[in-house]
Amino acid sequence: MPHANALYRTAYHLSRHAAEAEDLTQETYLRAYRAYADFRGGDIRAWLFTILRHAFLDECRRRGRQPVVEIDSDDPDALESMVSTGSLVPSAETEALHRLPSEEIERAIASLPEEWRMMILLADVEDFSYREIAETMGIPMGTVMSRLHRARKRLHDMILESARAH
Repeated sequence: MPHANALYRTAYHLSRHAAEAEDLTQETYLRAYRAYADFRGGDIRAWLFTILRHAFLDECRRRGRQPVVEIDSDDPDALESMVSTGSLVPSAETEALHRLPSEEIERAIASLPEEWRMMILLADVEDFSYREIAETMGIPMGTVMSRLHRARKRLHDMILESARAH
């Protein structure tokens, strides 16, 4: 399970709940195990993130809700506690974000539309290439580039506005 930490990080950012992120990560591996015979080779990481995305959207549909956009105020330190206990190894980008006022960063990321948030997480946290993101999201690479540019611009503007307010 070499990609479990990365899958969990992304699932946590999508669901905003530690327990849901764990469930999504397990569901991703379960679906991958069941469908491994159909895997045609290529980038297994992109394949796993595609499964994660589908599992997340299926869960949203099952619950009859839209993807979560708000930060869970009952569990704001869940990701931090996972990092401090060593059960989740943060990426360099995550560590850099922790040095900034994390609540504002989390709010800014959470306020992005789900598709843009997923792209930001894949590109800037998990270091996926445009091609890998296109495969994972099931969209053309040009669309990835334009949406990622807009998402980064919006994120930059929100963080800059927050910094000015402080």
